[in-house]
Amino acid sequence: MPALYRVLSFLTVIALVLGAATAAQAQDPAGEPPAPNAIDRVLYFNSAVQDHDACDLRLDEDGAFDFGDSVTNPAMTCPDAFAWRLFLEAIEQEFWLYWAADQLTWPAQPLPLCTDDTAAGTACCTPGSLENPGYDNADDPAVNCPYYPGDHLDAGGDAILHTAQPLSKSHVNAFSAPAGEDPGRVIRQEMAELVFRNKPMFDYVFANNIYHTDGLGELFARNSQAMTSSAPYRARSEPGALVTVDFPVDAVMVKSNWLSAERAAEMGLVDDPDNPYITMEIDAKILDNNAPDDQFEPGLYYLVAMHISSKDIPNWVWATFEHVNNPGRCDYTGCNDSFGYTSPDAAPDGFYANFTAPHVTDDGLIIASPIFARGESYPGGEMSDALQDLYTEMGIGSEPQADPAMPDLESSAWRSYRLKGSQVDFTDAMGRPTMLGNSVTEGGFVLSSSCMACHARASVNGEGEPPLGVFIAQLSEVGYPQSSHQVPDPDWYYSSSDEPALQAVQTDFVWGFLFANPITTTVSTGE
Repeated sequence: MPALYRVLSFLTVIALVLGAATAAQAQDPAGEPPAPNAIDRVLYFNSAVQDHDACDLRLDEDGAFDFGDSVTNPAMTCPDAFAWRLFLEAIEQEFWLYWAADQLTWPAQPLPLCTDDTAAGTACCTPGSLENPGYDNADDPAVNCPYYPGDHLDAGGDAILHTAQPLSKSHVNAFSAPAGEDPGRVIRQEMAELVFRNKPMFDYVFANNIYHTDGLGELFARNSQAMTSSAPYRARSEPGALVTVDFPVDAVMVKSNWLSAERAAEMGLVDDPDNPYITMEIDAKILDNNAPDDQFEPGLYYLVAMHISSKDIPNWVWATFEHVNNPGRCDYTGCNDSFGYTSPDAAPDGFYANFTAPHVTDDGLIIASPIFARGESYPGGEMSDALQDLYTEMGIGSEPQADPAMPDLESSAWRSYRLKGSQVDFTDAMGRPTMLGNSVTEGGFVLSSSCMACHARASVNGEGEPPLGVFIAQLSEVGYPQSSHQVPDPDWYYSSSDEPALQAVQTDFVWGFLFANPITTTVSTGE
């Protein structure tokens, strides 16, 4: 027995030494850089520089974006710089005022599309018209027909008070688990969400009759018929009679996440004057699983996070931004920006300053291991001269927001947001899946989040309804469902048989079709 005690004592001493070394490695940023730990070695693959050294984004003398003389495909060659371009362009176009939210693109009680064969006097929707049925419904102008706010504002109409979804149906699940130390998950479950789509994207949905489940079911039927009767040749889509969904190359969508000022205060989040929030008055529809009915909480909201996606490449460009003060902003996967801000990390000389590593501590066990230190704040880093020039030349972020109830492009609060990362492919050149997730939007499944892989599952079946969801049969250690993050599986869409049968038609990476409803023939008066 004494010999056994000596062995155990020796092992305890060794473990304490290893634990002290791990803690020192995680907590001592001064002096020589510590040797990489297990987390560092995995995160090395997350820190790849996205933008080529040739990328040199600026505005030319005509005010157009110029990525450098040798750059011919900036979305792929300079994805981080391209992400900032999308961010600034969306602000310049006042997406919150002029673009169409989900509820305005997919009506709750949609009428059929007007065609040359529509009988006189039939209630129907005409693309481009300012006088469609339901447009005079002050509470819900898009109750019957898709409604683009920019068309009506340009014609002298008033701005609408947005009604936000609790969060995208694509990200909703009924699974409940304790939030623990993950503040992003807590914010996610409290936030309201508005998804905006620009004019080319809105027009495509409206004109092609895919703003309701009936039209989507017809799309499925045409796609299935083309595959079974015309293989190997592909049928051409016609206006109003699509075979596949393929949005215009200038389509852009913004998913924005908002937290009420009241709830933010309860969480200890304050409107920091040095890094203010973009604020907006929202009539927010908040889903409360403990109440029998949905609750409405109108009030002032803070913009805490946003995704931006554009069709500049076939599989879309994906970028996600967060407010600099979001607790846990760079947790788990780190933050990666090779254009807008330099990392506050003390990277060695001669190394890129694009990557902000997640905070790390040790687990405090006798044989200690490095683990994530979650929920802490991250310094914002220093804005690059190139991004500073863009803000200045575009007139964005120059002064305090004039009206707390409505954002404006001059608001200095736009400077409070940081790029978390960008994504332009399912895998890197070595076949490793690329990951991208927002600490708020994907709170609870950041480590399994891939914007592109998730949205590849967006699809409809023969009833015009989604057969696939974001979440797969995989759980986190605390029980949260995890999202798809691999390359798509062909078996999701077609049965593997001698004569393949269509199971799901992809909707070109757009989950918004989840909001589609069956056609009605009744005009809503809003009374």
